[in-house]
Amino acid sequence: MIKASHKKLLLGAGSIVIITLFFWAGSSDNKNLLQTDNLSSTPDYFITKIHATEFDQNGKLIETLTADKGLHYNKGAKTLLENPKVKRVEKTGNWEAQGKKGIIEDGSSDILLTDDASAIKHYVDSPDITLTADNIRYLDKQQSLTSTGNAKIHSTQGETTADVIVTYINTEEVKMTGSVRGQYEATH
Repeated sequence: MIKASHKKLLLGAGSIVIITLFFWAGSSDNKNLLQTDNLSSTPDYFITKIHATEFDQNGKLIETLTADKGLHYNKGAKTLLENPKVKRVEKTGNWEAQGKKGIIEDGSSDILLTDDASAIKHYVDSPDITLTADNIRYLDKQQSLTSTGNAKIHSTQGETTADVIVTYINTEEVKMTGSVRGQYEATH
C-alpha cells in the first residue's frame, strides 16, 4: 500500500501537471510578439537619399529621380517618396517636376506627385510653362503630365485654371478639361 506521504506527493505532482496543462491549453500557440496586422502597415524596406538615373542606349542621360526617402510596402505594392523630384531630358526641351510626396506602383515607370506638386517645361523654341496642382501624374507610356486639383498653368501670356490639365512632353500640346478659366495680358 502507498504511504500517506507518497499519496500527498503524487496528488501534489498530479495537481501541478493538471494546472500546467490547463494554462498551456488556454494559451494560443500562434501568438507572436508582433501581430501580423501590425507588420502589414509597416514598410518592408526603406531607402534614404535616393538618386536614380536612366540612360538611353547611346548612354545619354534621359531621366533623373531624386528623393529624401522611399518607403516600400509589399501590401500595397508601392513605394512612397518624400520630397521627390523628377527631371527628364528631351530633344524638344526638358521638364522637371516635384512634390512633397510621391507614389510609384511596383512594375510601373509612372509617378504621382502630391502636396504642392509643380512642374516646369523648358522648351527649346518657346517660353517655359509652369504647372501647379494638388496632384501631378507623370505617365511614362503617354509621355504626359496630368495635373488635377487646383490645376493651373502659368505662361508668359497669363494663367489658366482647369479641373484637369494634360501636357505632353514631346510636343507643345496642352489639353484642359472641366471648368477652364484664364487671365491673359496683351503685349503691345
